[in-house]
Amino acid sequence: MIEIKFLTRFIDITGEKNIKSENVPDINALIEFLCKKYDESFKEVLFDKNGNLRDYLKVMLNGEDIRDIKGVKTSLKDGDQIVMFQTIASG
Repeated sequence: MIEIKFLTRFIDITGEKNIKSENVPDINALIEFLCKKYDESFKEVLFDKNGNLRDYLKVMLNGEDIRDIKGVKTSLKDGDQIVMFQTIASG
């Protein structure tokens, strides 16, 4: 079982703070699952017009940014925790 936690803007889109999912082998499969579950608004927030994960969004796997691992090709296993949030910049 994979636990997915939503923070900031993702709570507004999903209406949930966390969910669980099974049978997702990697981040890409997880994102496909989430886009189907939460429709186009989720996909539009997550990806830019070129289909890349937006720079200001973080997808963390067990406390590590997936960009520092293998990006959307990062493998998942039972017990993993994903946290998705939008970074906030101030000046």
